[in-house]
Amino acid sequence: MQLYQYSDLSGQFSLEYCHGLSMFGALSDESLSFLLTHGDIYKLAGNDRVYSLGDSSDMFFVILSGQARFYHPKTDSDDQVPLKAYLPGEQLGFVGMIGLQARHGNAVMQKDGYLLEISSALFHELCDVFPEDFKIFMINVTREMSREIAQLDSMCGNMPST
Repeated sequence: MQLYQYSDLSGQFSLEYCHGLSMFGALSDESLSFLLTHGDIYKLAGNDRVYSLGDSSDMFFVILSGQARFYHPKTDSDDQVPLKAYLPGEQLGFVGMIGLQARHGNAVMQKDGYLLEISSALFHELCDVFPEDFKIFMINVTREMSREIAQLDSMCGNMPST
């Protein structure tokens, strides 16, 4: 896992590119630049761990490129259940951060890529500095969480009853 500054990657992840990502849709250039320059950007390789079961949830990530997957551990074995693949523009770990809970599973990169880490402090600062954009950002997060719940609900509906 390598840490980068946005200034090093602005050619690869221009504001135009980032506006095309669902999590950043409709944000102003100023608020998007704020997130990209004040957040930490990490380059991860396939199979790199993003976070582990029990880790602190004081941040979440927006996938700029690559793909990550979330795994939930089975209670009766060392196996893990793959629950969701996360693609560019999607958030990873927001629920734990907003719920003030430790991580409930493991997140692993499946394909090399870059993640923007948004700490709880940066999230709060976005609210203070760009309140109108914060509302839009929250709508984007909520919309994605709704899609995720629908996907998980669909998965559960296809499982045999016990």
